[in-house]
Amino acid sequence: MITLPEPVKALYAAHTAMCHHFAHTGLTFTLDGKLVGDIGEAVIAEAYGVTLCRQRTPGVDGHAADGRSVQIKATGLAKAGPAFTPGEGIADQLIFVRIDFGAGTAAVLYNGPEAPMRQLLPPTWSGTKVLRLAKVLALDTTVRDDQRLPRLR
Repeated sequence: MITLPEPVKALYAAHTAMCHHFAHTGLTFTLDGKLVGDIGEAVIAEAYGVTLCRQRTPGVDGHAADGRSVQIKATGLAKAGPAFTPGEGIADQLIFVRIDFGAGTAAVLYNGPEAPMRQLLPPTWSGTKVLRLAKVLALDTTVRDDQRLPRLR
């Protein structure tokens, strides 16, 4: 488990307070999308020593110390798999993380080569395709230790 940094915990506390304040509106102010993805990238980059790309590179968020290109995918939903869009480049490595804002933690659910994960996708599609979490977890059990990006201590 990775402990979320204090600014992320403060963001969640502010989000919770805002939801309570505006509860009468029925709006939920969901923490999702780009914000969750960016938090996931920052947390994983710090925990695994990934140098994030300064310039947008399709399908690649950064590079590991050993030179492998890395794609980082994140969700704040308990039962969701990673989301892909067509046309993205393919990285050497994929790390998929679930952020539990309430607990202040992030759990890595997949850490391995990206190619096998991409094989779970249809040959062609449009929009966003979310992989089934059960398939992602099953695939993670097939990844050898030497195929995983090591976490910094």
